[in-house]
Amino acid sequence: MKILAYDELDPYDVHRLCMSSFGWVATEREVRVLVRRDPRYFDFFAVYAVDGGRPLAQVIPMRMPVNLTSGVTEVGGLQAVCSHPSVWGKGYARRLMQHVHDIFRSLDLEISTLTTSRNIRGYNVYKSLGYADLGQFLRGFRKVAKDRPRPSGVRSRKARKSDLPVIQRLFEDYTREDFGWTRRLPQVLPTTVTLFPKHLGYYRIIVRDREAVGYLRTRPSAGVNIEELIAPDFRDFRDAVGLMERAVRGKVAMATWITSGKDKRRFRRLGYDLEGPIGDTTMAVPLGRSVKAHDIPSLFGVTADRFAHYPSDDF
Repeated sequence: MKILAYDELDPYDVHRLCMSSFGWVATEREVRVLVRRDPRYFDFFAVYAVDGGRPLAQVIPMRMPVNLTSGVTEVGGLQAVCSHPSVWGKGYARRLMQHVHDIFRSLDLEISTLTTSRNIRGYNVYKSLGYADLGQFLRGFRKVAKDRPRPSGVRSRKARKSDLPVIQRLFEDYTREDFGWTRRLPQVLPTTVTLFPKHLGYYRIIVRDREAVGYLRTRPSAGVNIEELIAPDFRDFRDAVGLMERAVRGKVAMATWITSGKDKRRFRRLGYDLEGPIGDTTMAVPLGRSVKAHDIPSLFGVTADRFAHYPSDDF
């Protein structure tokens, strides 16, 4: 088995691997834009386990800042880990991940992280390499009365590109006291919107007295009313929920990817039943001697119920 970088392979072979493995692939243009504009990506973009001239497994390494109880720290991240179904169980993805861990160690990154689903076979591979779940991801449910009134003095509108700095500012303000993925790089959302313009359609800006006081993500086609609600003032949070509930009067409203203690408390205060953990999870493993596995939950604020990871920062 050889390990090669993205530029050392035919993009056609990468396309075949990714689509056969999990049905998604970054195009050559998308790769160039990500490497150029998003500082989380390495210049070589991805590494591949190659055998018999074919790439059989992929890992996209990242480096990103997180807020730990010890301070803002750069950690490694693994994205788009996959192996071709014909070699499942043969260790290609495992050996490739170990190779990326060595890259992280060479850069003095002491923690590696990933997001995944607990419902896929890869989850047990990650656990066998020492990865452990961080905070639970929850969903909230509430039956909405047919006569749900419209909150007064507040409205929502579709987000525009010009709103991206506002979204960044509101996020930083809201998550200031939380740990985990609360140090969103300002290049991340603009890069995502450049590559995938429809992504901006997930976002709604909450406006009161002509001022943006919050934002949220919504995917009604998937039955998700709210999956990221950022509003520093509770009144604005409450009324944003009320605006979204108006769309499902007489039915059930759902909020998902609830991780932070503040969000749990706010949704419960508004009458939501929280269920979980759901299938999605963020995992982490220590890579060196200075960070121990038993320290990870405390470092990420999990034990203090102040761990946060929002969908905009999924990787």
